[in-house]
Amino acid sequence: MAQATRPAGSSAALSDDPLESVTNWLQLNSKPILLAVGGAAVVAASVLIYRSTTASTREKASAALSQAQGPFTEGKFDEARSALEKVATRYAATASGQQASLMLAQVLFEQKKYDEGIKSLESALGSASGDFKASMLAMIAAGYEFKGDMGKAAEQYAKAAAASAFAADKQGYEASQARSLMAAGKSADARKIWERLAQLDGALVQQEANVRLGELLAKP
Repeated sequence: MAQATRPAGSSAALSDDPLESVTNWLQLNSKPILLAVGGAAVVAASVLIYRSTTASTREKASAALSQAQGPFTEGKFDEARSALEKVATRYAATASGQQASLMLAQVLFEQKKYDEGIKSLESALGSASGDFKASMLAMIAAGYEFKGDMGKAAEQYAKAAAASAFAADKQGYEASQARSLMAAGKSADARKIWERLAQLDGALVQQEANVRLGELLAKP
């Protein structure tokens, strides 16, 4: 499958901790709280409760994802789909929930349900963190590749490259964009990307870029 997702290890340290919103609320309402029980104690208690709740949610999400991976790895796609949909929906704001969204799309693509897979990823993008957005966009691009719509695949790879925080990933998505453009018959646009990638000394994509440029130049 085109553009594999980043390894789970790259997202293991992700945080789902928007503590600032809790603190801001307490600050705005500090006067009545202070009159009742004392602001410092309330803030401390609220922080502890919030952290405990989010940690529990992350643990539950991780356990649910681990359980859903069983039928996925065994190729039991109907069972995997049901389990992954639950994790992706219930824990959408967590790293595990977003991993489940990517795996769900893979299941749907394996079942040749490309439109459903693309649609599920587009829905998941709304709550996706920056660490997962690029992978989801690349997976959407893969869905369009399976459908044979290389023009749209190229558009999604471009978005994935723009959303990526890592240079190597960005360059990889740009290379995929250029390949899709070539397959779509847009050689001039592809050539611009390959020419830029060919200038990146030491980059993994540099050698391929030079080969692709040679192919393009050899065409009448």
